[in-house]
Amino acid sequence: MTVIPGAGIVTRLTVQKMIQTASINFRPDDESSIPLLGNLIEFLERKRIRVNLPEYDIIRGEAFYRLAVPRDQFVNGADLIIVIGGDGTFLRTARLFCGTGKPIFGINRGRLGFLTEFSPLEYPEYLEQVLQGRYSTVERLVLEVALHRDGKEIVSQCFLNDAVLHKGSFSRPIRLELEIDGSFFSSYTGDGLIISTPTGSTAYALSAGGPIITPTEAQILLLSPICPHSLAMRPLIIPASSDFRARIASDYKNLLLTIDGQEVIGIDGKDEILIRQSHKNINLITHPEKNYYTILREKLGWG
Repeated sequence: MTVIPGAGIVTRLTVQKMIQTASINFRPDDESSIPLLGNLIEFLERKRIRVNLPEYDIIRGEAFYRLAVPRDQFVNGADLIIVIGGDGTFLRTARLFCGTGKPIFGINRGRLGFLTEFSPLEYPEYLEQVLQGRYSTVERLVLEVALHRDGKEIVSQCFLNDAVLHKGSFSRPIRLELEIDGSFFSSYTGDGLIISTPTGSTAYALSAGGPIITPTEAQILLLSPICPHSLAMRPLIIPASSDFRARIASDYKNLLLTIDGQEVIGIDGKDEILIRQSHKNINLITHPEKNYYTILREKLGWG
């Protein structure tokens, strides 16, 4: 294994053992992905690769449902993870396999595809190289959010993109108190707060006026206020190793904490949200002919 030196998270140029088993994840309600899934399974089985599929109802009538396995085997019983779908499907998959260390190969069927880097037309060429152990991976920073209520941690969840504190259906703003490394930092009133990883800097945080952060070189987190009632409140970048806490100063019920735009947790006034760096990073297989800036240019239409 060769390591490219540099700041932050490193890219690994790998020549590894041959892949023997692949778990394939896809959106459980995306019927239009079934033909691509069938072709992918046929491709892998020709290469004598064992395939694990999730037990989704959408494939129960298909011949390849024979490959469906229980959740534990699906998560822990593969050398390679393949995602069919858009970035949302990739995020869901990343949380599922968070901490396993398995490399993830993304086939894009979505609109943007910042994370699913390979197109349906080109994937066989590059997947062939992956199966031979010739591929590059990059570690993407994962953060963990924990909800504390009455001094007790009641839920925690890792995320690859962002965690968002927001007012839900309330028309009135909420008040937040922010603390960094044990010291009071600020309080402000607004619609909420986005806490994002560098990977998530091109998601909701970008819409809220935050900067784009190169995800392969940064172990930081981005704090982006949502519609703050103060012109002085601006996005802030802090080290991912920081102890960051946000307290709900408003005495409201039914506020929301959203994880990667997909999982929703109800929060109340006086709850405390703790963000901490996770040791469960994600290994993303990168496109050998594109870098992050090429993808940015393509997806955002920059010239």
